[in-house]
Amino acid sequence: MIESRHTVLGMVCGHCAAIVGEEIGRVPGVTDVRVDIAAETVVVRADRPVPEADIHAAVEEAGYTPGPPPAERPTTPRS
Repeated sequence: MIESRHTVLGMVCGHCAAIVGEEIGRVPGVTDVRVDIAAETVVVRADRPVPEADIHAAVEEAGYTPGPPPAERPTTPRS
């Protein structure tokens, strides 16, 4: 099983998560999708390598914006 994390910008509710999860779930090879609305991330499990471009295309098809990889997202310093 192959697992990858992706950032999805613009999700604000359970309906958003459902739409994104459904579209990504249609990508060939994807077996499971876990959406974290608060973190704006999606964990994708697949039975074979899935090109990141395919995940991004599914996110865009759902009406949302793919973001930079979660580890590379800019953070705002806290005072």
